Amino acid sequence: MLKELRINNFAIIDNLRVEFQPGLTALTGETGAGKSIIIDALNLILGGRADSDFIRTGETSATVESVFEISDPQTLEALRELDIDVDSGELVVRRTISGSGKNRCLLNDSTVTVGALTKLGNRLVDIHGQHDHQALLNPEIHVDILDLYGNTMDERNRFAKEYSAWLADLKKLADLRSKESDRLQREDLLRFQINEIDTANLLPDEEDLLKSEKNKLQHAEKLDVSVKQILELIAEKEGAVLDALGTAQRELESLPSIDPELEKQAQRGQSAFCEIEELAEELRDYVRKIQFSPSRLEELEDRLAEINGLKRKYGGDIAAILHHREKISQELDTLSSLQENVGNIQKDIEKRQTTLSKLSTALANKREKTAGVFKKNVEKELRDLSMKDVRLEVRFDYEADESGFVSFRKQTVKLHPTGLGSIEFLFSPNLGENLKPLVKIASGGELSRLMLALKSNLNAQDIVPVMVFDEVDTGIGGKVAEVVGNKLKKIAAEKQVFCITHLPQIAGKATAHFVVYKDVKGKRTFSSIRELSKQERVEEIARMSGGEKITETTLQYAREMIQP
Repeated sequence: MLKELRINNFAIIDNLRVEFQPGLTALTGETGAGKSIIIDALNLILGGRADSDFIRTGETSATVESVFEISDPQTLEALRELDIDVDSGELVVRRTISGSGKNRCLLNDSTVTVGALTKLGNRLVDIHGQHDHQALLNPEIHVDILDLYGNTMDERNRFAKEYSAWLADLKKLADLRSKESDRLQREDLLRFQINEIDTANLLPDEEDLLKSEKNKLQHAEKLDVSVKQILELIAEKEGAVLDALGTAQRELESLPSIDPELEKQAQRGQSAFCEIEELAEELRDYVRKIQFSPSRLEELEDRLAEINGLKRKYGGDIAAILHHREKISQELDTLSSLQENVGNIQKDIEKRQTTLSKLSTALANKREKTAGVFKKNVEKELRDLSMKDVRLEVRFDYEADESGFVSFRKQTVKLHPTGLGSIEFLFSPNLGENLKPLVKIASGGELSRLMLALKSNLNAQDIVPVMVFDEVDTGIGGKVAEVVGNKLKKIAAEKQVFCITHLPQIAGKATAHFVVYKDVKGKRTFSSIRELSKQERVEEIARMSGGEKITETTLQYAREMIQP
């Protein structure tokens, strides 16, 4: 239930805080007092459109905040999915709009998106105004009403899930068949590419090794000349470094016997001689291995050219080429099994069609059974609302579909996202008038009474705990108004109900009565709301009954109208 509403700087409301109780709450007031502003504020915290025009003149932002008491398990679960802590059972919803466009939505001080707020708001409050009455003129919502009344929403949701999966399978099949036409050509191309890469027999580090070998062959002559020159200097010409170092070493070896301090230097001299000697031997071995092979150089250049050609086609290096090969191999496998996949999906489609046929026909039969009870009960409610000659019918239109797969009433019928065929309410408000679609016959007052009759019948099935009726008294008065009040009070036995009304017969049925009024302070207009005391309530209902001049008679009439 809605426990509290706080409004700051919203339209002509500067600062408002009001608490509510369970049951039926009436909101009354002069035309233009600001009752619609209360609805606008409530819509805002339910995820409605945020417009900077709502901000009170001279202010930079507006805030609407509400406190709800939550007990419905599904709503609690939806909040937990949003990571909202509701252990206390209370939910504070706050919406702030600013002139700069930086708007905020918070649930128990946790920021959420407007989309999440709207989804949650649909579980918290159901607002019915003139626009909602007009929605009855749309046949697309008639199936929703009938399914709610007949408790067939679960069956419909199961059907809708299977129907969506069936459509997805049909799309997969169409995509696969589209690929089938290009399959052979694509397979030939992929096989050619795989064969070309496989024939090349690439190794991951091959290119670097080839480039290194090519570089040596291209500079073989320089390597040969330079290494031989070094050998002459250190070992092979007269007076070479190795000869001189040998002489120096032999002389150095004789000195430690004279001075032991030179032992270390003698060892280092020996090491230097051995090191140069090993270097000379390694260089001689290197010279013997130097190749002068134009044919091998040509082979290397051809191989590198082959690799570069593959790189241009399939990737920037050998690793990319091999990755491409793996990728197209997988695609080839997929294409090769395309026919098998087509067969599997066709089997899935056939299974789903069997399931859809069973679900849709069962749902259609339940709807037709529900329609009779629905018609009877809604007509009874409408007769209570002084529409004694009213008739209501639920028309089922099953469109034939020769290419369909669902057989119903000895014909193949078309499948829709909500089941078989279409549903529309037909209405005749007066004796002697033919049944016609609502859009062609119903007046505003008739629509408001029909909406109330529907809500009275759907009260138990509707999980939303708070209902707001705005303009439910359109086009009615007198005795009918009293019946409307009784029906609202009946709904309020199970839900918290708010009703904005101009009729004293309705206001008198309320368990709480608030008046919306305007004040002018200085040069500014302020709208506010307050709960009426018992005596104030008598005076307000007397005003609603008798106009500006209130007599003892109208006061007494008001006292009798107020129910305990």
